[in-house]
Amino acid sequence: MNNFIDLIKREFRLFASNSVVLAIFIGAPLLYGLLLGAVYSKGKVDNLPILVVDMDDSPMSHRAIEMLNDAEVLTVTVHYDQQEVRKGIITDGYEAVVTIPYRFEADIIQKRHPEIQVEVNTANILPANYAAKAIQVALGTLNAGIEIQSLTKTGMPLTTAKESYEAFSVNYARFFNKSANYMTFLWPGVLGVILQQVFMLAMALSFAREQEENTFLTEFYPRVRNPWYAMLIKSLPFWLMGLGVLAALWAMFPLFKVPMQVHGLGMIALLAGLIFSVTMMGISVSLAIPSQLKATEVLMVIATPSFILSGFTWPLSQMPDWVVGLANTIPLTHFLEGLRKLMFYGATLNDIWPQLSGLLYISVFFMVLNYILFKTIPRLRMR
Repeated sequence: MNNFIDLIKREFRLFASNSVVLAIFIGAPLLYGLLLGAVYSKGKVDNLPILVVDMDDSPMSHRAIEMLNDAEVLTVTVHYDQQEVRKGIITDGYEAVVTIPYRFEADIIQKRHPEIQVEVNTANILPANYAAKAIQVALGTLNAGIEIQSLTKTGMPLTTAKESYEAFSVNYARFFNKSANYMTFLWPGVLGVILQQVFMLAMALSFAREQEENTFLTEFYPRVRNPWYAMLIKSLPFWLMGLGVLAALWAMFPLFKVPMQVHGLGMIALLAGLIFSVTMMGISVSLAIPSQLKATEVLMVIATPSFILSGFTWPLSQMPDWVVGLANTIPLTHFLEGLRKLMFYGATLNDIWPQLSGLLYISVFFMVLNYILFKTIPRLRMR
């Protein structure tokens, strides 16, 4: 027992003396959590600039412009000719250009069905989608209003006119993230990425430092011998400190007004699965690569594409099978899928069992690999 306590104290001393690990493990989660929370705190985009080219300059075109301006998402700038429109997109960053044609009002009155041209700037998909949807709703509402008004002028009752224009109604309801808040959707997933990164890097640097400073065989290995014991000694201090990091990240949810009403046992199991699996992965890299710099480089190669591969934003169902297979070897993929279920679907522990199983398989694989490496490397180093 005394040996165990001494070894744990030694790990804490090594941690405190390594400013890089200290900054990565404690500073990075808090800094990135706050920074990224501030980036996405607005949750929704609004006041997107669009350009309306009003070539008709009539009461009807003014009505269309007013409808567009009333949309919360849009901010309208009006030009009365098409000169230098494309240049304006580059210099002023317009998300869309709406062109109202010449004789727009006259053609409506004469039932010639004029066409409003909407060109959406899809250089950035997110604001483009918001702008396109807002324009569609505004102009669609105007279109319906004009048609209904035209029918009522023929003597048709308003109720009948509405029914004649609209053969059936459509009711849209949002599930889970009802406000379509981007902060609620993305930020918790990014925190998962941060947790994976810091635990993997911290564990990789832990063993690699021992090997670089030649203390692995002289100080650490003679006092542990048992691979399972060695993994526990190296991991336990980070797990204990990780509780503080998790508590700090958890406190950011009410700070940024992100709802976090989840099944408690399911969330604990999912976090434990992520942390344990990335810990084992980090130990494997640090045992196999006795250099802090190279171990960090290898883990960055693994971690950098992990969020993209996870399916959190671009769905796994739309990726090639071999990419999906690769994604399933990364702990973050299973964690983020489970997190989505817990946060948005109200899932329980049983519902996230497939994700927990994935984390368990990864953990077992790297535990066995660590055992083999721990038994093999000391013999190679002693030769």
